[in-house]
Amino acid sequence: MVKEKSSVEVSHDSSLQDDYATTRVPLNERRSTANIAFVTAGFCIAMSGLYTGAALAAGLSFREAMIAALIGNLILAIFGGTIGAAGAKEGLSSARLAIYSFGTSGFKIVSFVLAITMAGWFSVQSGLFGQTMNAMFPKAGFITNPHVAAIWGGLLMLLTAYFGYKGLEILSYFAVPLISLLAIFGVVKSVGGVGGWQGAMDIVPEGSVTIGAGIVMVVGSFAAGSSAQADIARYARDSKAAWVGSVIGYMGANTFIIISGYLVTLTTGYGDLPNAMLAMGLGIPALLVLILAQWTTNDNNLYTASLGFANIFNLQRRRFVLLVGILGSILAGLGAADHFSSWLSILGIGIPPMAGIIIADYYLVNNKKYRAEAEKMPAWNINAIIAWIIACLVGFLVKAGIASINSLVVAMVIYTILMKAQFFKFELKEEKGV
Repeated sequence: MVKEKSSVEVSHDSSLQDDYATTRVPLNERRSTANIAFVTAGFCIAMSGLYTGAALAAGLSFREAMIAALIGNLILAIFGGTIGAAGAKEGLSSARLAIYSFGTSGFKIVSFVLAITMAGWFSVQSGLFGQTMNAMFPKAGFITNPHVAAIWGGLLMLLTAYFGYKGLEILSYFAVPLISLLAIFGVVKSVGGVGGWQGAMDIVPEGSVTIGAGIVMVVGSFAAGSSAQADIARYARDSKAAWVGSVIGYMGANTFIIISGYLVTLTTGYGDLPNAMLAMGLGIPALLVLILAQWTTNDNNLYTASLGFANIFNLQRRRFVLLVGILGSILAGLGAADHFSSWLSILGIGIPPMAGIIIADYYLVNNKKYRAEAEKMPAWNINAIIAWIIACLVGFLVKAGIASINSLVVAMVIYTILMKAQFFKFELKEEKGV
């Protein structure tokens, strides 16, 4: 591991206060394997997983749904673990790692796409929170008005993101076990309503979803998020801890929440766990699942957005948490976020190939070790820009397979070829100073 100096001298205390947004996480601040696993699991346990499970229930048997969930999450675990291990080795976020492949100016493109996409999803998810809260408790008055609930929900999720990784870990230690217990309770009760596990297995879905389509759903629901896995894994003590956290988070937590959503939908006809639990008379557990499942993921969205903006503008990360969190919550309350979710999906296609370039640069071009300080990197790497543009076009235009994985693999291959051939020169500066 090489020591990285900031272009502006920053004390250890101020770096710690800003959660090492633009510097390496020092070894004495690294966390245990269990800690990384908990935080990753909290990130993966999301309302989107419940809805993905509901979508699988439209046409897959339990066995088929399990296969789709496990294969999809295996892909995500490998993807997240690969970039997460690089983040752990170097102590850098996904955005900061991009300096070595995109350049000291080019990496700001990566930071911007990550930041604006995750900020947008923070707002969209806050809006969804408000709508779900209102659907569950339509007669609770002003507090569950969808516009009002979106605002206070977004502000609630802002709190842990403001305190950085420490905020994420405290929430995850509390929320992950509680959500798991409540989800198991809801699933057992719903399955009991159809005569037990055999009764649930005997239900034949009426739709025509294939296992392949199910895998696409699972991977597509979290591909952009797993691209930012280094944001969490940079706090890991070593690469092994990053891998273990990724496997537990995706193969364990994400598979669990997807199958929970699947079983509840299959046995009750409701599209998500909270509403099903509410229909079964489990009001408080349903409320807790709704709030915590959304919170543990959406604070990560805001956290990643703040890291990206901090790297672009070289300002304190916490300022961007407040700015983006408050603005995003207001937009969610106004309903504006509903109109740009499709644009965010388009932007999301651009994130996996960026991660693919970072992975290729670290593992295939630099043999898992960056030997230079960030300040010695050139401003732009045209090879990375060309590989990214071509990979994005593949993601948009090729309909076969999984768009995010197609674009990621294409980006890795093209970038490696261009760099090995030195199609455009990308050499270290002779003198320091960006």
